[in-house]
Amino acid sequence: MRTMKNLEQNTTLIGQTKDEGMGDLNTKNDNKKYISVYEEIAQVLSNPADVERVYELLKGQTVSFPQKLYSKEYMKEYINRNYGNETAREIASVLGISDRRVRQIAKERE
Repeated sequence: MRTMKNLEQNTTLIGQTKDEGMGDLNTKNDNKKYISVYEEIAQVLSNPADVERVYELLKGQTVSFPQKLYSKEYMKEYINRNYGNETAREIASVLGISDRRVRQIAKERE
């Protein structure tokens, strides 16, 4: 598995090679040079060096992202901080959970 330190070292080499070897191909619209998944990443990141960092870190791997973005600890903290100031529905919308679950978590703190 690649570490962030290795990734930083590889990125330096990539940036040097790309800039020196690509000549006129380096344009502001470099997104079209990548295959579909990297093109989508390039549209979000906008910096070609960042796209290549992602490539170096994840190439050859299958990546699956969880549907939930936030940790349970963060959700509990967010609910404890905002319950009463915002509705359960508003909190649920921010956290990507049901308003029923928001009320359950809020009740657990009592």
